[in-house]
Amino acid sequence: MQYDRLELPAGDDQLIVLYVNKDTAQSVEVATFINEIALDAAHLRSNGWRLRSVASVPMREVGTTGNVLFQSGGGYATQVALVAVFIAGALET
Repeated sequence: MQYDRLELPAGDDQLIVLYVNKDTAQSVEVATFINEIALDAAHLRSNGWRLRSVASVPMREVGTTGNVLFQSGGGYATQVALVAVFIAGALET
């Protein structure tokens, strides 16, 4: 899966990472995309960052004309942004 990745430091102990897949007009394979984040989280863990949360933002959805005009559902996402928040050090208990 091809995607863009952008790191946004949020202070000394937080890191926001934005992942946006390349829009290929194909339905987004969610499991594949989440696996990419898991691999990145494992890499960042070796640098002292822990994954705190993940959220998704649909960016482009397609469907038939009827689905678009009448908002009847049935579309599928071809581009999505996943936002991961990492914190430095150990998790608080």
